[in-house]
Amino acid sequence: MTPDPRTPVLVGAGQVLQRAEDPREAQEPLLLMAEAAERAAEDAGAPDLLRRLDAIRVPKGLWSYSNPGAWLAQRFGAVRPETQLGVISGTTVLKMLAESADDIQAGRRDAILVVGGEAEHSKRRARAQGFEVKRTAQEGPPPDRGMPEVFDWRNNPDIAAGLLNPTQCFGLFEVALRHRRGESVEAHRRRIAELWARFARVAADNPNAWVRDAPDAGAIAEPVGGNRVVAAPYTKYMVANMVVDQAAALLLTSVGTAASLGIPEERWVYPWVATQADVGKHLSDRGDLAEEGTIRLAGRRALERAGTAPEELGPVDLYSCFPSAVQLAQQELGLGEDATPTVTGGLTFAGGPFNNYVIHALATTMERLRKEGERPGFQSAVGGFMARHAFAVLGREPRAGGFESLDLSDETTTLPGRTYLADYTGPVTIESYVVPYAADAPERAVVAARTPEGARCWARSEEADLLAAMVEEEFCGREAFVDADREIRISASPT
Repeated sequence: MTPDPRTPVLVGAGQVLQRAEDPREAQEPLLLMAEAAERAAEDAGAPDLLRRLDAIRVPKGLWSYSNPGAWLAQRFGAVRPETQLGVISGTTVLKMLAESADDIQAGRRDAILVVGGEAEHSKRRARAQGFEVKRTAQEGPPPDRGMPEVFDWRNNPDIAAGLLNPTQCFGLFEVALRHRRGESVEAHRRRIAELWARFARVAADNPNAWVRDAPDAGAIAEPVGGNRVVAAPYTKYMVANMVVDQAAALLLTSVGTAASLGIPEERWVYPWVATQADVGKHLSDRGDLAEEGTIRLAGRRALERAGTAPEELGPVDLYSCFPSAVQLAQQELGLGEDATPTVTGGLTFAGGPFNNYVIHALATTMERLRKEGERPGFQSAVGGFMARHAFAVLGREPRAGGFESLDLSDETTTLPGRTYLADYTGPVTIESYVVPYAADAPERAVVAARTPEGARCWARSEEADLLAAMVEEEFCGREAFVDADREIRISASPT
């Protein structure tokens, strides 16, 4: 099939990994981004493409640059390309990919760079040695384009309940999944450690991965050495690692431009379909914590519109900030729990450079599709407290009808919810819980509980004996009582 000249196509990908012995010699994120972009242009066989850019899109990072796209444009000699700085979310990259493909197909843009980078490892090493690394100070106009923040974090009942970061939130999903499966605490710990050990083995074969020594399931599960418990049931080896120095870049053009530049077709990878859905509910108001209907809605729609099915996919990369994110996606998409759905090794081992892991994943998927291109690739992304979801299907051949992008956020209103009672006092059944640690000891518990009428409320505890028991025993299904201070009082054995 001969594609329309305006069909969007990925033509180049570049990745950079930096391990500077002396943090004074480390490159800052802007320079890592520039190097990744230059590698992407070399990968396309079109080094002059960077001068032809008419859009540069960067996901927000841990740095303070006000408009990194403008700095990159000046470095490359690109004449006033549109610049964009995305919001902090794991889904930002896939949203940028979808917007870029839409812009190219509609004729609004012709050559687009999506690039991101971090140097958090060298920055923290420098601080440990008593000095601050130097960063380029930017002055000048803001980016031409932002990205709307769709979720209001103010007056958030989840945060008010004590879920202060993603590790705690995803730990809550994890325990709910454990209870749904009827697993013991130890059997569950062993199973998710074995899942992550499979990811670690993929990272061991990935030259762009940050951790390549492939720890086994025992090393991942046991809190020994530096592998402390972050929030039970998660050890450090089970959570995303953003203390890395990494950058990655993608180059998109139209088919017509790629052909005119002489970029060989064997380098082309076509975005087929992209879907996204932002959940309109706080965690407090959602249905069952062992399910995620938004993944089912948006992920399966992506596969349907691409004309494919889970069993027909080639390289699959599920967003892997925590094991529960992977398991929920496997469950809702029908991918099967015995698979190892990563092309990189995941955010723990390949590296989780804050907001732009997905660029690395897509760059690796491009490599895989160029070599094994008979089956399409699939990428997922998660943002917030499971509040944002995005998916993309890519292939070596053009899709009939061109690229398609769908925002399904409005359809999430039909998904099951749950009444939330902020000030409930009375009997409850424990639905799920997570136990954050301070240093090497449990600090507190955050408990999701259901009232006799099925509503949800939050509770907590700092009672040392109870916290120790919650780490080693299953408390989901137990009857309890929430008092006026939101303290949980356990009253019965598991049901």
